[in-house]
Amino acid sequence: MSDDLPPEENSRDWPDEAPVSGSDAAVADNAPQSLPVSEPDQCLPDGIGLSVEDVRAMLAKKHDLAVPKDDPLLMMVTIQNAFLGVQAQLQKKHEKALAAFMGQQTAAYVEGVEKSVSALQKTLSDVTINGIRDAASDFAASLSGFKTTLYLCTAIMALSALVNVAVFVLKVVQHG
Repeated sequence: MSDDLPPEENSRDWPDEAPVSGSDAAVADNAPQSLPVSEPDQCLPDGIGLSVEDVRAMLAKKHDLAVPKDDPLLMMVTIQNAFLGVQAQLQKKHEKALAAFMGQQTAAYVEGVEKSVSALQKTLSDVTINGIRDAASDFAASLSGFKTTLYLCTAIMALSALVNVAVFVLKVVQHG
């Protein structure tokens, strides 16, 4: 596989390569150009993503094809691992935002419940106090009615006693 650059590109377009000087330029023009190869490493610390070496080993095992370290196909591993890294960052950002949103919603819900419970307690207290007042008022009215009835019964009993005494006195005077 040739690493020659297309005609519209030159080595100055690649920032990672050092500029070629003097006599090395003639050798460099005839020699195939290759990018500096860095050791592949796991891009994501949590084990998501594959290293370039893992991909090379998998391709060799699965397809019986040895892929050189400088094969452009392996750039996809780097791109995909970078994508997974950015996706993980976005997911963490969204998790934080969701946690903050849920915290706000929960706080608002708890505040609403506390207000409702407080209003319910006040209503129940008012109902209880008003109920006791109403019951006491009804009891006082009932007592007043019982008191009147009691006076009436007492008067009837006193009158009945007087009539009985008068009857006994008249019988004694008649038989006497």
